[in-house]
Order: sequence, then structure tokens, then C-alpha cells
Amino acid sequence: MAISPDIAQSLIKEFYLMGRAIRIALAHPVEGQLLPGGIGVLGALESKGPCRQVDLAVDMCISASALSRHVTELAGEGYISRHADPTDGRATLIRVTDEGRDLLQRVQASRARGLQTVLADWREEEAEQACLAVQKLRNTLTAHAHTTSLGSHQPVSMDSKEVDV
Repeated sequence: MAISPDIAQSLIKEFYLMGRAIRIALAHPVEGQLLPGGIGVLGALESKGPCRQVDLAVDMCISASALSRHVTELAGEGYISRHADPTDGRATLIRVTDEGRDLLQRVQASRARGLQTVLADWREEEAEQACLAVQKLRNTLTAHAHTTSLGSHQPVSMDSKEVDV
């Protein structure tokens, strides 16, 4: 049985508010110096490995121009590098640098510590249940995206380990 329109609207509101709360509560100081989403781009690139920008943009479901702004900024900061594609000299591959990996690890560790602090009064079982519920919801949304004409051109990962931001 489908959920009611009121519950659907409440869930959408909670997703929005949760996103804001996560950004505020778990932000690492360096994140404020980058474009919003920059750490996400860095994490996605680290997970994917060296690739063309267009391929990363498709994987992340963002426009090539939005990704280009991130790549320009992250490359300028030394967090990613550009190299000629050995299979096609006209193309460029991007990859995470050692400095980028270090930044990503620091941000991930900081976020994990922050969430541990925020959830200090939660039991481990409660956190596991919350994680499973969020994963189920993401998987349902992803499966739907893969079956719609709009979503068929926008891959979304079903694997929680694929992107670690």
C-alpha cells in the first residue's frame, strides 16, 4: 500500500532539514573554503579512480559545467591533478592527489567524530537501525531512478561503499 501524500510531504521536508542539519553539525572547517559539494566530488573521484570529467559528472548526476567548476577549484588547490589520457591524447584524465587524499581522510574522520559526538546518547543498535532505514530508502529511490526515463540517463550508486564522503 502506498504512503499517504501527507507522509510523503513530511519525508521530503525531513530530507531537506536533515541535509541542512548534517552540513551544519558535521562540517569540517576546510569545507567552507571550497564550493559546496567539493568534498563530495573529491570522494567520488577517489572512489572511481582516474577518469574523464564527463564520466565523473554522469556518475555523480551533475552537469559537466558544475563539475568543471569543482575540478578547476580542486586542481587549483592541489587536491586533484589533470593528465593526458594514455588511450586518447586529446582527452584528459583527472585523479586525486596525495594532498586530496589527505584532505578527504581528515574530513571523513572529522565528520565521523562529529557524528559520534552528536549521537553519544544513541545505542549502537539504534544507529544501525537508522542506517538500515536510510539505506533501504536510498535503494528504493535508486531503483526507481533506474526504471524512469529521466533516471535512466543518470546513474545512481546502490553501493554505500562506492562513494565515501
